[in-house]
Amino acid sequence: MVRDGMTKTIFISSFEGLETKNVLRTSIFTTLVGNPDVRVIVFTGSEERAAYHRREFDHPRIRYEVVGSISVRGLDRVFSWLKFLLLDTPSTRLRRRIAYERHGSILRYCGGMLMARLSARRSIRRIARLLDYALVRDRTYDSYFTKYAPRLVLLANLFHDDEAHFLRAARRFRVATVGFINSWDKPTTRCALRLLPERFVVFNAVVKDELVVLHDARDERIFIGGIPQYDSYYRDAVLSRGEFLVRRGIDPEARLILYAPVVSRLFRSEWPIIDRLDSLARTGAFGERVVFMVRFHPADRVDPRELTKRPGLRYDFPGTRFASGSGRDQAVEWDWGEDEFRNLSHLLRYASLLICYASSISVDAAICDTPVININYEMRPDAGFRGSPLPFYGMIHYQKALAAGGIRLVGSEEELIALARRYLADPALDREGRRRLARQQCYFMDGKSGERIGNFLLSQM
Repeated sequence: MVRDGMTKTIFISSFEGLETKNVLRTSIFTTLVGNPDVRVIVFTGSEERAAYHRREFDHPRIRYEVVGSISVRGLDRVFSWLKFLLLDTPSTRLRRRIAYERHGSILRYCGGMLMARLSARRSIRRIARLLDYALVRDRTYDSYFTKYAPRLVLLANLFHDDEAHFLRAARRFRVATVGFINSWDKPTTRCALRLLPERFVVFNAVVKDELVVLHDARDERIFIGGIPQYDSYYRDAVLSRGEFLVRRGIDPEARLILYAPVVSRLFRSEWPIIDRLDSLARTGAFGERVVFMVRFHPADRVDPRELTKRPGLRYDFPGTRFASGSGRDQAVEWDWGEDEFRNLSHLLRYASLLICYASSISVDAAICDTPVININYEMRPDAGFRGSPLPFYGMIHYQKALAAGGIRLVGSEEELIALARRYLADPALDREGRRRLARQQCYFMDGKSGERIGNFLLSQM
């Protein structure tokens, strides 16, 4: 029974799978709910997602509110557009180049580049934020503040316009706000933050510095908590290697090569590279007793016809995809449960090698001390700049990861085969580089990041 006079209420946004993965499915959430005087109100974008969460996160002090997509119009649309011009980095320039190659508007491309060069300044961002707060009149969230009288709002996706509206309402009601930067790439690749919360939670010192330099955050208002979704990597495995592989129908003495595709709707090369890697494994190019498996991204909508064409392919297809998105980007309408994350943890622990293009799963593998090869050649010459994942190696966040030395790039199939055989023969190769990468990104390696962040949030209430 909730004691209303003692209850401290926190609002948590959970509109996307990434937010859920970093908050609800970590000890952030259990730490908050574990306090008997805290009530949690979770905001979702659809009843379907809310019902999905209720089945797993059911508690007398947890409630769910469904907020549909907010129509962006008038001055709101202006500031939503302006935020992309207020951040100018090598990564945003690359994104503009990719957008130009896909949509073909030279005027839009050149105009955007010029305006970003002129507009991406601290003084202009400050003025834009003042006007954004003063002029945009959205009252979507006001009734919830009146209804629940929260002590704190946790905004888990600050770069989304919905979060800006949430933050604006919190300011009007004088409620404390914490913004959680839930991805390693967003501060340098996405856009400027429309509004700034009172405090930030970030993964590591790298993201902290980016917030200060690029988004005008104050150093003393940024809390480094680590990466809560990675806490499970620092716990003991539930199954032994032999038990896990046998359950997957794999010889426990075999060496498992895991391939993690990027989201297939974005690039043209995935099935050709899958077919080629599978062929190399089957013909012994990587050595004897090698098993090949594809682990798809949870946001991907894989064409079942492609799987039907490959009856012998071993694959892991995680996640739940929601049919309703309330107008939001369908690419974010996914989620995955605890069992699926545990499965990924076992896959990465027990794989002998991970192969992929530029992807955050390279960091996951490094934490598990699994060798990582990134493909830096194109299987389809006709893919072009817009259809290839190769340009993403130029992104700032990925350049920093590569500099740690735990990820190897290969520029040809011959290099791939040679390096794969070296890793399979000597798993300790580049181990120190993988440790540097894990320390760079995780910051804390004690498996307590969720608990640490949860206690920080309690301290702000």
